[in-house]
Amino acid sequence: MKVVVMAGGEGTRLRPLTITRPKPMTHIVGKPIMEHIINLLSEQGFKEFIATLYYLPEIIQEYFNDGSNWNIKLDYSIEESPLGTAGSVKYALKDKEKGRILIVSGDALTDFNFQEIIRFHEEKKALITIVLTSVENPLEYGVVITDDEGRIVKFLEKPSWGEVFSDTVNTGIYILEPEVLDYIPENEPFDFSKDLFPMLLEKGAPLYGYIANGYWCDIGNLEQFLKANIDILTGKVKIKIPGREILPGIFVNEDVDISHSAFIKPPVYIGQFSKIKENATILGPTVLGDSVFVDSEAKIQRSVIFNNTYIGKKTNIYSSIIGSKCNIKNSVKIEEGASIGDNNTIGDRVFINTGVKIWPNKYIETGSIVNTSIVWGSHWRKTLFGQRGITGKINIEITPEFATKIGASFGTILPKSSYVVMSRDARPACRMIKRAILTGILSTGVNVFDIRTLPIPVSRYATPNLDTVAGVHIRISPYDPEKILIEFFDRSGINIDKNTERKIENTFFREDFRRTYTEEVGEIKFPPHVIEYYTWGLLKSIDKSSIEKKRYKVVIDYQGNSASLFLPNILSQLKIENISLNIYGEDTHKIKVPNEEVIKITKAVGADFGLIINNDGESFSIITPGGKYLAKDELIAVLTYLTLKLYPNSQIVIPVNISQSIEKIANNLGGRIIRSKISPSELTKTLLRTESKFGASEDGLIFPDFQPVFDGIYGLLKFLEIYSKNNLTLKELVEELPEYFKVKATVDCYAENKGKIMRKLIEENAEKNIEYIDGIKVYIDDSWVLIIPHPEEPALIIYAESTTLKKAQELLEEFSQKIKDLNIALT
Repeated sequence: MKVVVMAGGEGTRLRPLTITRPKPMTHIVGKPIMEHIINLLSEQGFKEFIATLYYLPEIIQEYFNDGSNWNIKLDYSIEESPLGTAGSVKYALKDKEKGRILIVSGDALTDFNFQEIIRFHEEKKALITIVLTSVENPLEYGVVITDDEGRIVKFLEKPSWGEVFSDTVNTGIYILEPEVLDYIPENEPFDFSKDLFPMLLEKGAPLYGYIANGYWCDIGNLEQFLKANIDILTGKVKIKIPGREILPGIFVNEDVDISHSAFIKPPVYIGQFSKIKENATILGPTVLGDSVFVDSEAKIQRSVIFNNTYIGKKTNIYSSIIGSKCNIKNSVKIEEGASIGDNNTIGDRVFINTGVKIWPNKYIETGSIVNTSIVWGSHWRKTLFGQRGITGKINIEITPEFATKIGASFGTILPKSSYVVMSRDARPACRMIKRAILTGILSTGVNVFDIRTLPIPVSRYATPNLDTVAGVHIRISPYDPEKILIEFFDRSGINIDKNTERKIENTFFREDFRRTYTEEVGEIKFPPHVIEYYTWGLLKSIDKSSIEKKRYKVVIDYQGNSASLFLPNILSQLKIENISLNIYGEDTHKIKVPNEEVIKITKAVGADFGLIINNDGESFSIITPGGKYLAKDELIAVLTYLTLKLYPNSQIVIPVNISQSIEKIANNLGGRIIRSKISPSELTKTLLRTESKFGASEDGLIFPDFQPVFDGIYGLLKFLEIYSKNNLTLKELVEELPEYFKVKATVDCYAENKGKIMRKLIEENAEKNIEYIDGIKVYIDDSWVLIIPHPEEPALIIYAESTTLKKAQELLEEFSQKIKDLNIALT
């Protein structure tokens, strides 16, 4: 059996450590990660190895040579351009004798028993065996579900929380039968998880998942790198630590010099030729590489220090990573989470704050206070994007400094000299953050069309019509008025996809911003007639005459929305008498929905409707002439009824959390309901793919005949158009709706338990009908319960619906309690 070691990765999330070395050559307790895996496999009887290389290949080749020092035969395959995981294996084995293949990562730490994995593979007569393990946070891995026999039934690469069905993930360790190579195209990018496995699963090939016992850690970032070192020292990994154990938990290599007055608290590893001077303190778990000099009265705690580094007198290092050939001078203080690359000089009395990263070959002057990274920057949080853009508390989580870096990250992934549309809502906080983001974008050489304060649908419409490459809108979050929301659009005005989000995140966390010269800095322009173009397009897309004939009277609450700058004029053109409340510029931050004032005035003046423009113009709400506020599901149901009356056999898209009353209406009128995931981007994708009449969710309505995004202004006019062609009154329409009751709750849980709880709920309800479109939806007689992991918080969201309010509340309480119990049991 040949072992293919995947060792071509750049390890961008491990920067600054991987700027000067490939990720597999990053040292863990005295040895490169790749050496640990080769040692393990060699001891278990594997002798023929091929390493696939791409980034800095010569460093790996010079270190391992032909592999004879490890009692193996090691060949190399160097790709000229990235071929993907499967493509690189095909390329590496193209001239080799065919046989069974074991594929392992050269940058993951494990102590699995590979002979047991092979026995499982042979017993199952598998074409491919994927080695699985359980992790706390499945978002960065491929989630895999197997049946009782171990056969794979479902997997998903790097899911969102709504797609997490289990905490069992793909480790990137595979056993392949030789015929698998025939399915991989030559000399073109092809991936195991994204391309090969889904194709073979669809063909019904015998793909099995082996849930391995033992330790596995994908060393994907600096926190995991530090954790892996600590796990070896604390005995969590069955790997032999180099050197000898001179005292319990204190491991030293040859020719180590330790002063009698030094204090060392295990577990600690000290590499060869290292020296620890008098009164120095080393508190474990800590790793010191080869030829590390720790001067007198220095203190190092819970850290990793690479080879050939000097730590000066009275220097204090806590929970940090220091690269090789660094000169850390006297009385330096390095706080938790700092990462310092190779060949850096840190002057006397320097303070390096928490989370700071310093790229290689820098000089920090004496007495400096370093609060941000030198060139690159601090690691603020693991992920930036939630379900909709980037959100956080103003001046706490989203500060002007943070916003500027976000702008620079976004601008970096865009073409230089291109244009971006920017807009905001009326709040002063949004103005501040918009200007900070704008500054960051300009710094990368990208220009900005500033359309100032306008509703988000207008900004979306302007993005393609101004021939820009992207758009940004800043507003108060519709989900939490204490937070600000930053949304990014592509050139079509649709929210950017996950791949683009990850590009922005990678740039942000690496702080790898594009900087431009003076004459290349972007410029700001203020395009004219943005509202006029939007209004023209809007009126062109509706049947104006149908609305005009009705001579509607409406009371409309703008909630301080800038739609009040132009919507009254549009309504007047449609011969709609409109009474405006809470217009742009008024203090409306304490107004609740539904607003009692709107209800009272609607009834008092005998209006046909009371209307509320919500969520910065993305959605609208309706109040009947009698004063009844229609919930979102009721509004969707009314619009579904009206649409299918006018356009029989139409398709309508709604997400999984919308009432099943919509299906009842569609069944009676001959229409078809298509369910999608909850996120707006997924709703839009489904809507465009199925060519449906409209899409609707709790966030608003999407009519693709105008623009395929939430647009409450167009949605309102489209509703009036469709309603005007129907003979029933709004009161009669509401009475026609099937009666269902839906309730919702959010249940807190530990973040690491989210995937585990989802898996347990599937197991406990296996005999029931379960739907996996988004989260898990359990059908119970004429009721259902939807459980979906919160996309941003350590919590699960539960929806329950039934034909009675009592039953819906009972189901909600039952599943809420189950989640609370599981959270305790799994902790």
